[in-house]
Amino acid sequence: MRPSTRVSWRCALICIALTAASTPAAGQPGRIIRGTVVDVRDQPVASVTLVIAGGARATSDDSGRFRLEIHHRDRVVVDVRRIGYMPSRLGFAAGGDTTVSVFVLPSAQEVPAVQVTGAGTRSLALAGFEQRMLERKRGSGTGRFITAAEIEASPPLRATQIVENVPSILVRRVDGDRSAIMGKGTGGGAECPATVYLDGVHIPGSGEAVRDRRGRLVGVRDYGAPIDQLVDPSDVVGVEVYARGVFAPPQFRPPGDEKAVGCAVVAFWTRRAR
Repeated sequence: MRPSTRVSWRCALICIALTAASTPAAGQPGRIIRGTVVDVRDQPVASVTLVIAGGARATSDDSGRFRLEIHHRDRVVVDVRRIGYMPSRLGFAAGGDTTVSVFVLPSAQEVPAVQVTGAGTRSLALAGFEQRMLERKRGSGTGRFITAAEIEASPPLRATQIVENVPSILVRRVDGDRSAIMGKGTGGGAECPATVYLDGVHIPGSGEAVRDRRGRLVGVRDYGAPIDQLVDPSDVVGVEVYARGVFAPPQFRPPGDEKAVGCAVVAFWTRRAR
């Protein structure tokens, strides 16, 4: 065999080896996570970065849409970041292609730094949580309180799993991978979407238009607050649950809805609470 022929065969073998190395192995199919990033007014948010630890990265376009390609189907965690919005983390269970809506919350205004001397203290938000929990233990308060120790003792995959065993709460699968927190209506009535807060901020529910056979709008089916899309359960350090809005502290009373006042209120607190 001539030298030039040997060189050609050698180059061909190297190319084949490189191609095989870059191609996913048989039996290891990937998945695609696609969706839209929106704010609390259901408006698309552009330039949001979504990153899988040590892996894929995507940025939402002007319509809030994004697409993540993953080379496996195992459970993944996605960090969501954008200047002007609170960072969040999403967990996706093992599975195939997934389509989701990702909700982002505006971050609080920054204030000039103030130097404080003396012993360190917990944030005012978490101090309030602990004070209400202490009042409950003394018999002068209401509600059910779930601490960080209880959460860590049985690590949940979703934020909604933290409250699914509370007697006054029902967690329902409402759409694909999404679950909603529901309360029990007054007097044992029908289920109702719970009012949900995250670090003291009210999280509005999202719904689906209900139309009659002629296509006329007759109502909206409330799916409840999308808390699983806003917070990773590993960031939650406390949860307080009130069976009825009338039993909740004033800052957690459902805003202007008589029906909501008769339903449950759930407040999640994370490490970033201020």
